[in-house]
Amino acid sequence: MYEYGNRKTLHPSILANTMNRSRAHHIDYLKAWAVIVMIEVHVVNCFLNPSLRTAWWFHIVHFINGLVAPVFIFTAGFSFVLSVMKKREELIHFSYLFFRRAGRILLIFLVGYLIHVPYFSLKNIIIYASPAELKSFYSSDVLQCIGSGLLVLLFLRMAIKSDTLYHSIITGIGLLVVFITPQVWKIDFGQWFPLPIATYFNEIHGSLFPLFPWHGFLFLGASYGIVHLHNSNNNHDSMSSKLLTTISIIISISGIVTMHFLSKNPAYTIKTSAIFFITRYALVIVLLHFFRWYLHIKKNQGGLFTSIGKESLLVYWLHLQILYRHIFNGRSLEIIVSQNFNLTECLTAFLLLAALMFGAAILWNTLKQYYPAVSRKIFTGILLIGLIKFLFF
Repeated sequence: MYEYGNRKTLHPSILANTMNRSRAHHIDYLKAWAVIVMIEVHVVNCFLNPSLRTAWWFHIVHFINGLVAPVFIFTAGFSFVLSVMKKREELIHFSYLFFRRAGRILLIFLVGYLIHVPYFSLKNIIIYASPAELKSFYSSDVLQCIGSGLLVLLFLRMAIKSDTLYHSIITGIGLLVVFITPQVWKIDFGQWFPLPIATYFNEIHGSLFPLFPWHGFLFLGASYGIVHLHNSNNNHDSMSSKLLTTISIIISISGIVTMHFLSKNPAYTIKTSAIFFITRYALVIVLLHFFRWYLHIKKNQGGLFTSIGKESLLVYWLHLQILYRHIFNGRSLEIIVSQNFNLTECLTAFLLLAALMFGAAILWNTLKQYYPAVSRKIFTGILLIGLIKFLFF
């Protein structure tokens, strides 16, 4: 072990064990659950015959699928505050932590836009990209939503000295986002902003995950992370977790029943309503505490699910490339299958793709833990090669 600046370099196995002890593994398990459901969502969207979507069970599957994005966005905010809440001094002095956090946020933005880039060549985009392709490229997807929210959380943490004030402000922002969403969705921000910015605010220009209401999950996820830290530090965690889980279950059930009746009114827009948000937020908290309870009972602090959860960004990008990118003789798997699979074929495709993604996640996570220098070189090399390819070919 030797010193380099203010950081100690440990043997990879010691470093891995230290990271495992300090990490909130129930967050990784929750993200791993979301990864599995996410793969199922996209496989079903690409492959399942539309005639099967009218079956009674599909409505249940569709509802569960609707929790994937809230989980990813919530856990992004939750994990962020766990990593920086007590490290403001490091951030404002632009230490390694600042550049690591900022670099991670920039990577999230980069991957988000790469998923929708019409051509992996700047020259081809300029020459061939249609207005529809550019509109899709500019749209705010889940990664742009997460990246923009984390950037705000980072700069607010640097600007606000008081932990209490920071907590109050991000909670207030989260609540404000949720309750003004119906009004924001009526405004065409393209009147005042260029399209790449206007797409961030609402669905008018085709964004799937605009800041309203989805930033609510991120900021209130961060707020809940601070509550979790406070309860853990004051030994109130067990009692508080049971109370919060009970309340969340009651809210979830009430919200589901309420939305069932509200959905019968054609004039009611569920996606912008506070009830839609609150129900899903409560369900995410229930899932969060379920996985925490499960790990506590099993005394399990690692394993397969942890690796998958840690590498959710890799899996997110990679499985979309396999399904939607035109890499099979100029066609994508989505076009080749064209929603002609029955249930058995769709399940088989899901299991195969999930197995492939799990293998990639475990391999990359193992490489990062035990051979960090090698993994950094591989990542940097891929990034540079991709950048050269994009700019010059």
